[in-house]
Amino acid sequence: MKRIALLALSLVIPAVITGCASTTRTSISDFSPIAIIGVEGNPTVLRVDSNNETDEDAGGVLSNAINKALDGKNPEIVTAQDRVDFAADALRHLLEDLAGIEVIDMETVAGCDSYKYANMNVLSFMNTNIAATGYEEGMLALGAKKARLLMEETGAKGLVSAEFEFDKRTEKKEVVAVVKMKIRLFDASGKNVVTHDFVAESAERVKIHGMYDSKYDKDEFVELFKPTIETVIKKFIMEYL
Repeated sequence: MKRIALLALSLVIPAVITGCASTTRTSISDFSPIAIIGVEGNPTVLRVDSNNETDEDAGGVLSNAINKALDGKNPEIVTAQDRVDFAADALRHLLEDLAGIEVIDMETVAGCDSYKYANMNVLSFMNTNIAATGYEEGMLALGAKKARLLMEETGAKGLVSAEFEFDKRTEKKEVVAVVKMKIRLFDASGKNVVTHDFVAESAERVKIHGMYDSKYDKDEFVELFKPTIETVIKKFIMEYL
């Protein structure tokens, strides 16, 4: 009888342990104070299909340079830096206001030696994105050791980066703004514990005039990105709050 009781107990204990492990999840509230290490986005608004998949021939250093040279007054191009800066500001304020998380000042992060010299990889020069003002380009991910050094210097308990893709899609003679965002979270050990993609579409649309998809008010269209950026960031926060 005693042996039966011990056997039953041996079955119960692993079940309890397994049950606890299965409920473990990453919560950004455990990362406060957090440091944003990078926010980047594409310099040219890309066209996507009905599945929000980017055209294969879109993007790239050469095509971006050509687009800027040929269409330098296009609001979709000239507002690129403003768009990325808005995304960085929105990420900070929504983490603070919506999630209640302390965010370390960008100036503090950028002023650290471990941040200044972290991005020494030659491949980073092939990056076609633009970084938000004050951030280094190509700083969307760090190795565990460099991440720990940065957290030691800043007093952060976690790191986060956000990589944005700003797109447009046409449907029913209207243009829709699409924002994709890849979030990376690093815990106190420097481990990349979360890499998660989010997508949001603008609630409003801009009408196309005439036969061609390019005939629409581009100034009106680029304004659709701001609320859509906030929406995609809120999706991330609500997922990991």
